[in-house]
Amino acid sequence: MNKNGKNAVLGRTGLTVTRFSAGGHFTNGPTGHEDVERRVKELNYLLDLGVNYFDVQWDLEEIATAKVMNERGGEFIVAWPLHGVTALGGNLTKEYIIDYCMEHKKRYGINHVNILMWIALELYGETELKVMQEVRAAFKILKSEGFCDFLGFSCHHSPEMALRAITGFDDFDVMMVPYSPLHPAADNELLKTAKAKGVGVIGMKPFGGGGGFINSVWSGLVKHADTDHFYHSAKPYQAAIRWVLQNQDIDCTVPGAHSIQEIDELFNAVQEEYSQEDELIIKALKYAMIETNAEYQLKNIGKPLSWD
Repeated sequence: MNKNGKNAVLGRTGLTVTRFSAGGHFTNGPTGHEDVERRVKELNYLLDLGVNYFDVQWDLEEIATAKVMNERGGEFIVAWPLHGVTALGGNLTKEYIIDYCMEHKKRYGINHVNILMWIALELYGETELKVMQEVRAAFKILKSEGFCDFLGFSCHHSPEMALRAITGFDDFDVMMVPYSPLHPAADNELLKTAKAKGVGVIGMKPFGGGGGFINSVWSGLVKHADTDHFYHSAKPYQAAIRWVLQNQDIDCTVPGAHSIQEIDELFNAVQEEYSQEDELIIKALKYAMIETNAEYQLKNIGKPLSWD
């Protein structure tokens, strides 16, 4: 964090971000909630710790983040979600994107976001050129009007889909992809390609997502001798976040944290180096995941095992 020098430059954006940052979807997972004012307090607490990058997802996170932006917007970098692009597919128009952003601007009273983040990117050969032309045209206008500075995407589909986006097009400044000790497939080629091209890399779902394996272990949904003692234990989360941040090809990671206690646990965890005990915890989780047929892992982030 800022206090300890654990920062990174987010690719060619030149933005300096704290490697431990704030994830959206605070309503997800076994300790999620839907209290916007509580979330505002959590975001302010993260800012007070020095965390300076916020990922935003869906209405409740938008409401909470906008409240903080209107009071402390100069203190952090925000990635604002652009939904619906993938759903529209080949029928996408630049007008849809511009109208979407202007509606959000009016609804939340926000005038500027650092990164416009295309959520759940998918590109297909028969329509991708038309889609990218519309995205490019809309982004050019939005940037010229001062609404956003950089274009990014999140990719839930597969490492191959994300790789297709950054190798086929030069429009993307940032990508956000799943990266966890339980599904490190992005290591194979994607992360290094992004680094070489200057694309900033955000590792999302470091614990496997809201319905992921670590959450299932924590809540007792997974029954396995190697993980029974992690029931309601923070240790798997702490080990996982340290594992993720070992990778210098990851600029920052955005775990979900749903209380001041969880924020403190994770913030304190990233002040320490990945240890032999962490390695043993990760091995136990991997073994249990294999033994339980991995049915809990990745079920909420696209095709099963697509990031394995």
